[in-house]
Amino acid sequence: MDNKLSLDIEPKHFHTVLVGVDESHQGYVALANAIHQASEDSAKLVIASILELGDLSTFDAMSIPVIREKEDELQKHLDRYKEYALSQGLTDVETIVGNGSKAGAVLVQDLIPETNADLIIIGAHSKDGFLDYLGSQAVYVARNAKISSMIAR
Repeated sequence: MDNKLSLDIEPKHFHTVLVGVDESHQGYVALANAIHQASEDSAKLVIASILELGDLSTFDAMSIPVIREKEDELQKHLDRYKEYALSQGLTDVETIVGNGSKAGAVLVQDLIPETNADLIIIGAHSKDGFLDYLGSQAVYVARNAKISSMIAR
């Protein structure tokens, strides 16, 4: 009897990798893994950060100038991440700032369809993130994303 395993499965080749990043070690781990995967598959990389409006005071959450200031701050971080990804050899890199009450829901419900991503990568947890705490939403993303997901550690 031959016990040799034979799989007739072609590994998934990803076309658009979406990575949720915040200013934490786990966010950077997610970014590093996303850059690697996008490089392996010659895929587009979309780097996202989420402004969780629930983290703002009621006054700030209703203030358009405050929200724009916070989004601009996130965009500055995203520009650094994009520059790094390009320095690692990627050629197709985009950034996006999302906002909503929960980062995981914004990623799954808004950004996956908007970017047409077929892989999402986020960090396992975030203790040091400043606004979005993406990792606290890792389980939500893994359970609810209709695409392949990676929780990076």
